[in-house]
Amino acid sequence: MRTSPALALGASCTLALGITLGVAAPARALPDTGGAVPAATGTPIQLMPKPGVDLTALPLGDAYVSLDAPQRGWTWACTAGNPNAPGAIHSGPWIQGDTWDITEKFAVSGSVSWSHVAAYSETSTSGSTGTRTITTMRVPTVGTTGTFPIQRTDPAFQYDRNPSPVSPRSKTVTIPRNPTKSAKPSCLPMGAIGVAKNGVMLYNALDARNMDARAHEMHDSCEGHPNFAEYHYHAGSACAVGADAGPNSAVLFGYAFDGFGIYVVRDANGDMLTNDDLDACHGRTARVKWNGKTQRIYHYVVTQEYPYLLGCFTGTNVVPPAR
Repeated sequence: MRTSPALALGASCTLALGITLGVAAPARALPDTGGAVPAATGTPIQLMPKPGVDLTALPLGDAYVSLDAPQRGWTWACTAGNPNAPGAIHSGPWIQGDTWDITEKFAVSGSVSWSHVAAYSETSTSGSTGTRTITTMRVPTVGTTGTFPIQRTDPAFQYDRNPSPVSPRSKTVTIPRNPTKSAKPSCLPMGAIGVAKNGVMLYNALDARNMDARAHEMHDSCEGHPNFAEYHYHAGSACAVGADAGPNSAVLFGYAFDGFGIYVVRDANGDMLTNDDLDACHGRTARVKWNGKTQRIYHYVVTQEYPYLLGCFTGTNVVPPAR
């Protein structure tokens, strides 16, 4: 999501779950700078193997945005999108109707290492009310970024002219070490909703217009990009996860700001899970390694289909909005 300072990063709202179906935000067309944009080629996107779904026909998330209740496969957003917000200037040829082909999409060029400044640490307190404090420089300790701002010579510039640089800055968040489900789920704010284990901030699936950010905006080969606040991912990143863990595995990708873990989970065939395996907040309860031991606990799951990371918060978002 690329936002302007005028779009304040709102706190999580806790609307009552009294409606069984979400209300879709109306589909919106991207602003047009004039003329058809031809297909281009560029840096390939690094993708996790055995995605569990057809990567050439992923559901486009634009019409699956609710403002009042969660629903499986949707994003429950706290705020309506701003149709005039910065973002992609054209839809890429990889978007066809209500689906898109990530194997046809390409990435922002460049492979910039931040190993000289990147840092990520966790400290915890014990007990049922224990906390997990995470400090990060908000750039990847594992993986790289593209070259931002997007250069005029980059094929990605045809579709997205992101002017923001990648700016390492320290951030500390404190979340529950032993999270519990709240009485009712809650919506996802703009801005960070979690943090990956490689120190990169995690955003929901939407750009500032409440459109599918992964499909519309141009990201680097690790599927990240910056806004004025920070470099971030809208989906799982193959760069952060590393090698395929194989069948019946669950690898911790990061933490949501309600304290629950976000995992890359593979079934008995080694395939990633899909929306059909998950609830409306994009999670499930099963045995995973958590706090150093294998236990049955609720967790969110990375998928290759929208909404990618979370659909809503199952617990209570304890991190105040960014300012």
